[in-house]
Amino acid sequence: MEDVTIAPGSKPTEEQFALALKKVEKLSPAPVILANAMKVLRDPNSDIDSIASLVGKDPALAADIIRCTNSVYYRGSSCASIGDAVQKIGIKETIRLLNLAVARIVSGRDLCSYGIQGSDYWSESLYNGIFMRGLAETTGRFDPEEAYTVGLLRFIGRLAIDQTIESLKWGVFWDGSDTITEWELKTTGMTQAKAGESLLRNWKFSEVISQAIGVQDDPDAPAEGNWHAEALHFASRVLPQGVGTPFTPAIGPIWGSTQIEAAFVSKCELTTASIDDLLKRTSEHFDEIRKNFGV
Repeated sequence: MEDVTIAPGSKPTEEQFALALKKVEKLSPAPVILANAMKVLRDPNSDIDSIASLVGKDPALAADIIRCTNSVYYRGSSCASIGDAVQKIGIKETIRLLNLAVARIVSGRDLCSYGIQGSDYWSESLYNGIFMRGLAETTGRFDPEEAYTVGLLRFIGRLAIDQTIESLKWGVFWDGSDTITEWELKTTGMTQAKAGESLLRNWKFSEVISQAIGVQDDPDAPAEGNWHAEALHFASRVLPQGVGTPFTPAIGPIWGSTQIEAAFVSKCELTTASIDDLLKRTSEHFDEIRKNFGV
């Protein structure tokens, strides 16, 4: 696709926007490696060599995981290869670090069209990932690692929209007069949720994960249900959203303000006390990751 410049005040055609969005898919091979790693995690025949071989396809990812494995968080070591690192911490913990590394790659950049700094974008993504994993662990019914991925990639659609606007040299910016979602629809005709779903499907993430991102604002949409989408919607009630680093989660029973949240709380057998405890643990784990891994 040749570079196209869209004048402020005008809009690209649907074809121009779709082609520009396609370019975002090729930003990094890391998300595709993560999608394949999630499949390996669920394969009973997978072993250390298979996950090490997969991660080793991206030297930057492998180096990041080796660095983290050698940190004090894992009591330090002298792993020199990705094979050594996976051998030390195991497949599941390697996938957890891979999630972290990939999310940092795709989330750690400024979203100029939104006016969101990369550090805030990354922090919000990380906080949602930790909260989602904790929520899955608390319920005991869903895969915590899958929930972690969903949370980390919750706002990947913002990256898609921002990079698409930049690719088109469009020069449009969110000024805060509308909600972010209203601005997305008015400007591009799609929400970040739908843009994110498109990215994840093209990166070959599972149907469960892709759908969860796409319907996070309307979790009742899937006829068969999607717990991860419901959990994301619930998270939007108890975690700060939008611009800013989410160091201070909201505390209190605001989750009971709508029928959807009340139903989710009941289904998952949550209480005010368990939610408050989860928020506290999320904050502590967030600080721990930042301290030990330098993110």
